[in-house]
Amino acid sequence: MLKRTLFILLLAFITGCSSPSKNTDSRAGVIGENEPVTRAEACAMAALSKYSSEDINAMDRKITFEDTSIDKWYDKYINAAFTAGLIAGTDENHFEPEEYLTLRQAQFLINKIKGNDKLKLQYDERDKDKPIPYSVWTAAFERSMDTSKLRTENISVYATKDENRALGDDYMLTSIGLTYSDRADNTEYKNRNISAILRDNTIVAVKAYNEGMAVYNGVEVTDSSDSSITVQLSGGTRRFSIENNSFNKGDKVNIIFDTDGTYEVQYA
Repeated sequence: MLKRTLFILLLAFITGCSSPSKNTDSRAGVIGENEPVTRAEACAMAALSKYSSEDINAMDRKITFEDTSIDKWYDKYINAAFTAGLIAGTDENHFEPEEYLTLRQAQFLINKIKGNDKLKLQYDERDKDKPIPYSVWTAAFERSMDTSKLRTENISVYATKDENRALGDDYMLTSIGLTYSDRADNTEYKNRNISAILRDNTIVAVKAYNEGMAVYNGVEVTDSSDSSITVQLSGGTRRFSIENNSFNKGDKVNIIFDTDGTYEVQYA
């Protein structure tokens, strides 16, 4: 996520959606109230509203913009959204992926995703070229998305590359199994409960941090030593260091995290 200051735009949906009341500095709360969404981030969400990750990765590259290339994470999403006719460049040769999505551009993109112009962002015409905050854009996207393809779900993040090197940068172990996300530093989600928009097991957008830390209930110990245990999670394993370990292979345990990252292991 961008960590830049943005004057809060007092926006609301005509349909009655209220502005979030929390910020990203709290342990729990809506993400991105005061952060703008970039054209690249919005484009990735739009692309995943139409295509699966597999389809996006397999697409022929049709875009020829000078300011993006295949080594950028967002290139494939711009290509997919452009191919679907959801978004155009700022001119024939430029897309400006890292510039902020404006209110006017957001309305246009929402109309394309929804297939009509019934969902309106309420703003003064004088503000049409101001950035839209990530949280407001995500809320509008959620109201426009095809729920036969996308869903909103609360999930727990059990491990990222910091806890399991085999995961690499773009995968996490979560309560729904092996989960893909290539648009953020996933380590910021570790041991957290999050609210996310998903397509299959791909994270389309993270909306909020939920109260409390991730809890592993009734997980099986698959390996044990004097100083650690390895437990079986949905989609993979994770090792925990335990001083004077007394747990054995086959035991079922609960692992409870505190906000400072420490944990307690108990018999289930």
